[in-house]
Amino acid sequence: MSHISKARLSGLAAGFKRTALSPENRTLVITVAGVLAVVFIFVASNVAANHEPRPHDLPVGVVGPPQLVSATARQLDRRAPGAFQILGYRSPSAARTAILHRSVYGAFDQGPPPSLLTADAASLPVATLLQETFGAAARAQGAPLVVHDLVPLPPTDPNGGTAFSATLSLIIAGVLGSSMLYLITRRRALAVHLSAVIALGIGAGLLTAVATNIVIGAFHGQFLPIWGVAALFVLAVALPIAFFQRLLGLPGTGVGLLVFIIVGDPSSGGSTAPQLLPDPWRAISQALPPGAAATAMRDVVYFHGYGATRALIVLGIYAALGAILAIITDRIRTGAPAATSGGQPADNPAR
Repeated sequence: MSHISKARLSGLAAGFKRTALSPENRTLVITVAGVLAVVFIFVASNVAANHEPRPHDLPVGVVGPPQLVSATARQLDRRAPGAFQILGYRSPSAARTAILHRSVYGAFDQGPPPSLLTADAASLPVATLLQETFGAAARAQGAPLVVHDLVPLPPTDPNGGTAFSATLSLIIAGVLGSSMLYLITRRRALAVHLSAVIALGIGAGLLTAVATNIVIGAFHGQFLPIWGVAALFVLAVALPIAFFQRLLGLPGTGVGLLVFIIVGDPSSGGSTAPQLLPDPWRAISQALPPGAAATAMRDVVYFHGYGATRALIVLGIYAALGAILAIITDRIRTGAPAATSGGQPADNPAR
């Protein structure tokens, strides 16, 4: 009896072992582990990029003669080395123009009275930082700092987070949308795939403008600019992913996930400013579509497009390169079998 029980237990253990180590279970375990690894990397990247924002070469203006500008720059550099990039302006009106054209985040005028020109819409954290920094200089003169907000945030967007929320949503839409379109069109011609991606970008941009301008009312009078930036951003994400998918198959979506979400989203600086990010996120911030889109969206909404040129060029380059590389890859892959089959009759005419 004992011998039979042991044999049964041994058989059950062997069966359980075979079931636990089956190919299906191994695939399941590997998949769960892979997803958890992506979650860890994404969380770590976001926290490392945004947990301790500090200025790095933050462009700020100082109104006055060159000697005063140099003295202020040295004083700020002693207090916070490498934090500010000081630019001098002869008059408050010149500094005002520089702020509105997105050359600097703010400008300090020693007065009297000491005053600070800022633009909350450019970055609320930066505006707060500048008030703290130059408030100390004003107190040294025994006078309160007078702050002039040239571009205030509207009551519908008091924290300036709407533009960043829109770009974050569009990243997800670009990655997931391109993946679904690839699964549907991977057995069809590349022209069908790319046409669907372009339609996705145009439609996503239109719906973004409808949501922000009409349904929610977060922005007003910026329908066409938001439509254009949002559509170009989705194309700058989805078309490169289409290339990776044509090159690697479905795993190409993982490349897009890594570049645009795990790396691109934390380095965008959309919730603060690119100059407040640590390295290496600051170095790549405006070279990736999420950072460029956050800058372009903010500039077209609040600054009439000033400062958005470089960001729009970056988005256009990603979209164009994605489409071109996808076409080249598809032609190489479809041309190779044709060349092989074309050589078969010469090797074996009877065939």
